[in-house]
Amino acid sequence: MKKEINKSLSVKFIDYEVRNGYPSEHKIRKWAREAYLGQNQNSVNIKLASVSEMKSLSMKFFNKKNPCNVLSFPDVLTRLNHSHFLGDIIICGEVVNRESKKYNIDSDKRWAHMVIHSMLHLQGYDHMLKKSKQVMERKEIDLMKRIGFSNPYYEN
Repeated sequence: MKKEINKSLSVKFIDYEVRNGYPSEHKIRKWAREAYLGQNQNSVNIKLASVSEMKSLSMKFFNKKNPCNVLSFPDVLTRLNHSHFLGDIIICGEVVNRESKKYNIDSDKRWAHMVIHSMLHLQGYDHMLKKSKQVMERKEIDLMKRIGFSNPYYEN
């Protein structure tokens, strides 16, 4: 029996344009909802950024010159005031698609992994320490399997 997708997560898209190689809003929303582990009504913003926007954000927040594939910005007040907003996810579609080709990964699989990875960050998961990285990766593998994709850490 397939698990029902959690519908208590509202996903708002910012600057989303359907482009060749980008998944539909429906797919992204489905992946984000699958990765939402809570039961209460909550929301998240997902923005698709250009390479130049992502370069700027990478430099500003992480002092890195190259654009990231995805960035997550948890709402730091969520845990303090029990708000119903998890935070923002910013995806650079060009980078995600480039990685998909470079590593010979199905485009939807790569996008799903990036959405799931980001959603877990918004919910407090991280990969700073070996133990927390193992916990996060196991959760990613489980969520990817539930939506029909193989382990994202073992390709071809």
